[in-house]
Amino acid sequence: MGINHAASRLIPAALWLAIIWTAETYLSRPQNNRLRHGIANLSLAAVNGVLLFFSIGLLSVSVCGKFHHSWFGIASPVVAFFGLDLFGYLWHRANHKFSVLWRFHEVHHSDDAMDVTTSGRFHFLELGVGAIIRLPILCVLGVNPNLLLVYETALVGVSMLHHSRIDLAKYDPILRTIIVTPAMHSVHHSRDPVNFERNFSSVLSIWDRTFGTFGTSSETISHGLKGFDDSSTHCIRSMLAAPFRDRDNVG
Repeated sequence: MGINHAASRLIPAALWLAIIWTAETYLSRPQNNRLRHGIANLSLAAVNGVLLFFSIGLLSVSVCGKFHHSWFGIASPVVAFFGLDLFGYLWHRANHKFSVLWRFHEVHHSDDAMDVTTSGRFHFLELGVGAIIRLPILCVLGVNPNLLLVYETALVGVSMLHHSRIDLAKYDPILRTIIVTPAMHSVHHSRDPVNFERNFSSVLSIWDRTFGTFGTSSETISHGLKGFDDSSTHCIRSMLAAPFRDRDNVG
């Protein structure tokens, strides 16, 4: 089950990554050191995969396999999908609210050249703690292994899209009535900390609209964080060590 689950997630994710990377290459403005930047982010994503999938990831699948009683009848898959996405929204907000969590989450926000590979630029401890906290929610929602696979596939796919540099132009406002889009998430990654409080949703944009955190901007957005301007802070070793550095808290 574990190997099949991993393959079911990895193969479509790799194909979607290749498609968006290609689209960014030909449809977006040229980006300096793009290959080096992408390798660093994807290397961190690979570390996360190795450390987390075969530990908390398989535990999550096991929990879903044992505790997937349907509490909501025929609507259970829909309720579970929305519930998982709501958890993602609330966990994201918590990572901005509490300084101890922010120190790990800022690894993600520190990317000053946001593109599709930024979707994999997370500290493994942020992902691991979030996955552990989510375990009882999987039980309450009655999430089965197949639904977990569907949600996490959607999460990875939409995350790659909304971190990308693709300009959806007139289609962005239409699409963001349903899911998070590049223009919408770009605001959240703004270098201006004021925008950190906007657009926390992961897959469905409904949560930002519901909780009053939705926001757009007509200004040119610059990404990154103060304290991460040196190129040496973007190598994989520095990203893993970043939460433990002695520095002023940002955001």
